[in-house]
Amino acid sequence: MSKTKLSSLGQAPLVLRLTDLGLVSSRPRKRVFATRLADLVDISDAITLSDFFAQLDGVSASPQPIEPSASDSVFAQHRSAMRASIDASFVTDDRQQVIEGKKTFELPTASKNTLSAPEATGRYERFYSLHQSELERRVAQLRKALIEHLQHKSDALAQVAAVEVALGPMLVKYSRHCFAKLPKLVGQRFEHLRQHQHQQDWLAGEPQSWLQAGGWLAQFHDEVQHLLHAELTLRLQPLEGMLSCLSSEDPLGKNA
Repeated sequence: MSKTKLSSLGQAPLVLRLTDLGLVSSRPRKRVFATRLADLVDISDAITLSDFFAQLDGVSASPQPIEPSASDSVFAQHRSAMRASIDASFVTDDRQQVIEGKKTFELPTASKNTLSAPEATGRYERFYSLHQSELERRVAQLRKALIEHLQHKSDALAQVAAVEVALGPMLVKYSRHCFAKLPKLVGQRFEHLRQHQHQQDWLAGEPQSWLQAGGWLAQFHDEVQHLLHAELTLRLQPLEGMLSCLSSEDPLGKNA
């Protein structure tokens, strides 16, 4: 099975899980955050950011501060909903799974014909991509809410929010580039397990047995489910930093 280097995602659980599955060739080397961030900024963006930082001291907090508990609650609700949406997609019985009034994405149908067809791999890649799009949308909603909370907390945190808004487009573009590699890796993993099953008992086996505990397809579904949760964890890390600022008495470490 071919491997891909994901040198840009750091030592996150997602990378460690991909390494364990044999989908990445090595763990990325550590680099200074400022250096990594600078690599994402071209000359045009650098000029724009320079002008932005020259005016940053003029940013002040909006009136009516928001209680820290409200930020914790918003974060927990969004995270719980995203986790539930992932898990609901992997229920393999006939129950209709609905999260917040919206039907979740369904796993590709498991039958001999569908699993042996050339387009089977593409179906799983699209399934993963649909989840990615939904995670990006929900994380963006949560990010917007936390930025608003920062803007109401204090002048210092309002400036942090302004920096977050200024850097956001560059970081979103970068993260999309990184995460876009994952569906293909999921497809590679499916092909690997499917080919192994061909060598074992593809003709004699039945899809329902493959979905039972210990079956190759059940194993693959479990791996994909864990990958989605690991990706969610990685996507939420910057937002957890924002939440930490909102919950701290000394969010910027001025008294350290």
